[in-house]
Amino acid sequence: MDYLRDADVQFSAVFERIMRHSFEYADPLCASLVLWACDACGEDSQTAVPVAASVECLYRFAVLHDELQMAPTLSFERESTSSIWGLAQTLNAGDAFHALGLGLLAKDAVHRDRVLDVGLVLAHAVLHGVEQRNRLIRASARVRGERRLRVAYAGTQPLMLALSLRVGGIMAGASPQLVDVLARAGRLLGASLQLASQARGASSPLAQRYAAKAVALVEASSLEPLYRAEFKEIAYELAAGR
Repeated sequence: MDYLRDADVQFSAVFERIMRHSFEYADPLCASLVLWACDACGEDSQTAVPVAASVECLYRFAVLHDELQMAPTLSFERESTSSIWGLAQTLNAGDAFHALGLGLLAKDAVHRDRVLDVGLVLAHAVLHGVEQRNRLIRASARVRGERRLRVAYAGTQPLMLALSLRVGGIMAGASPQLVDVLARAGRLLGASLQLASQARGASSPLAQRYAAKAVALVEASSLEPLYRAEFKEIAYELAAGR
């Protein structure tokens, strides 16, 4: 967060306020998972801080665009960005987060060859997210109300958590096999977190089930026991909505 606050934003004061609002209510989960995966795979996580910040910005970009798509029917626990600044400024802020994320990707890079690989992964992830929204729009005549919202939001969390763990593994120079395991575990983590959020504080057996699947993948991986234990703790904290 200190790194993001020190970023040379070069955007209007409105975006700076939206950026602060975006980070005020939530921990930078995606960035944290990038750094954890980098450390778990044997690299100093500080070398991945710019890339972690980039991934966090792309996550915020995705969240704002989800908010715009769902604005007419979405119920928020707090004031939404669009309700404060309007749809146009929210769209601009989402695009600004995307641009900032791309800019941070190459800033202070230690392993530039790995950063290039990460850039390709991020580009594919953004395109995949766009395609998910396209599917939702095409299905809008058949999927309504709360069910429609579940379909939409089920995509962002799994996609971004899978991306975060994949990127951390790439920045550490991990084997393709381990990077793939981390990405698959991240997708399950995202599904678990989404299910826990939908439970609104109640216990969700399905969230626990997805967390257990993620833990089983990592338990069978080549990560050291300490990191396997840490991942298990992370998975069940997220499954409990914490």
